[in-house]
Amino acid sequence: MKKLYPAIPLLVLVLLVGGWGVHHFAQHRLEAGIADFRASLGPDATFSYATARPRTLARGAHFTAVTYHNPTLTLTAADVRLGGLTGNNVQGEKIGSLVLRDVKVMTADSTISLDQVALDSLVLPNTVRATANVARPLGFDSLVLDRGTFTNLHLAVPGSQTDITVGRMVVGQYGLGRSSSLDLDRLATQINLTPTRRISIDHIKLDGPDFAGEVASLIQSGHLIHESHPQTMDLKKVEIDSTHPMLQIDHVTTSRFSTETEDKMDTTLGNLTVWSTGTDNPSILNAFGYDHFTGNIHASSTSDRSAGRLHLEPLTNEAPDMGKLSMVAELDQIPFDDMAIIPETARVVSAALTWDDRSLAGHVVAGLAKSRGVDVDSYRQNLLTALNTSDDASMRAMGRFLQSPLDHPLQIALRPMKPVNLMMLGVALSMAGDPSVAAPLGLTISTP
Repeated sequence: MKKLYPAIPLLVLVLLVGGWGVHHFAQHRLEAGIADFRASLGPDATFSYATARPRTLARGAHFTAVTYHNPTLTLTAADVRLGGLTGNNVQGEKIGSLVLRDVKVMTADSTISLDQVALDSLVLPNTVRATANVARPLGFDSLVLDRGTFTNLHLAVPGSQTDITVGRMVVGQYGLGRSSSLDLDRLATQINLTPTRRISIDHIKLDGPDFAGEVASLIQSGHLIHESHPQTMDLKKVEIDSTHPMLQIDHVTTSRFSTETEDKMDTTLGNLTVWSTGTDNPSILNAFGYDHFTGNIHASSTSDRSAGRLHLEPLTNEAPDMGKLSMVAELDQIPFDDMAIIPETARVVSAALTWDDRSLAGHVVAGLAKSRGVDVDSYRQNLLTALNTSDDASMRAMGRFLQSPLDHPLQIALRPMKPVNLMMLGVALSMAGDPSVAAPLGLTISTP
C-alpha cells in the first residue's frame, strides 16, 4: 500500500492536466460553435451574451444575459442552458434539452415574456444558410420537438389593447406529420377597449392535430390544411364577462374523426349559461322576459367536404327553465375552407325539430303582447282564436300547442322545394302563416 503513495501526486497531476485539456477542448468547441452560429444568422442579425461556459464533453453550454436581434424582433434571456448537442447542418442540429429563464420577445407591435421555456429533444431543420441579402429562415413549420413547457407567459399587443396570460402550456410531439398535443392551464385574455372584455379558460387539452402541418399550410397558402388525424378537445370553465357576466360553460368536449372527404364530429357543452346584455342594450332574452339562458347542448354531425354538405343528427338543447329542443337537419353549400362566411352561403335542404316546452311559449306570447302594447291575456286569447279557426292544419296545431304547451310537444318539419339560404330562413318562417310562403318551404307543424 505504501508503494502507492508516491503515485498519488502523479495521478492528481494527470487528472488536473487531463481536466484542463478537456475544458480547453470544450471551450474551443464552444467558441467555434458560436462563431458558426453567428455566421448563419446573416448580416442584419446579432447574437450576444455576458458569459458562455461549456458543459461536459463539449455537448452543451451555459450562457447568461443572452440577446438575439434582427430587424423584426429582439429576444433576451437571463439564462440559457443547452445540453445533449448532436447532429450537424446536414442531418439537422439536435438539442437534447434547452432551458431559457426570464425570456422576453419584442416585436414592433407586441411583447411576449415568460418565466421559463424548457424544450426537450429539439431538432433544428437543415435550412439554407444566410446570405448577404437573406437571413436564415426561422423554420417554425419544420422544427421537431418532443416536448415544450412554457411557464407564466404574457403577451401584450398595445395596438389592439389586448393582454393574454397563460399559467402553463405544454406542447407535445410537434413536427410535420405528427399527432401533437397541447395542455394549457389558466388562459386569460383581456381586451381593454370600452367596454372591457375578459375571456378565461381554466384548462385546455387538445390531442391529435398536426400543429406543424397547420403552421406550414398557413405560411404557404394562408389556409389551414384538412387533417385526417383523430382529434379531441377538452375545455373546462370557459368564461366571458364585461361590466357584467356574459357567458360561462362548465365543460366543452369535442371529438373528430376525418378522412380526405368526410368529417364526423361530436360536441357537448355542459352547463352553458348566457346572460342578457342588460336593460341598456336589451337582447332577445330580455324581450321574452329572461335574464339568462342555462342549458346543455349536444351535437353530432357528418360533413361531406367534397359535396359541401353537412348532416346534423341530432342536435339537442335541454334548458331546464325553458324546454328541450331536438333537431336534425341537412345543409348544403357549406364553405369548409372559410367557415366565417357560412351565413352567406349555407342553405337548408331539410330540417325537423321537436320542442318540449317548459316556459318559453308563455314568455314568447307575453313578449309579443308587450311589444304591441296590449294586454297579455287579451292578446293570447285573440291569437288562440285566430289559430284554432284557421283553415291551415299547421296553424291549428300551433294553436293546440299554445293552448296547452306542457301537454303538446311541437313538431316542425321543413322540406323546401329549393334549398333556403340560412339568412333568409328567419324571414320566411315569420311569414309561415301565409300559405303562399309555407307551401314552397314545405313547412308543416304538428302536435302528437
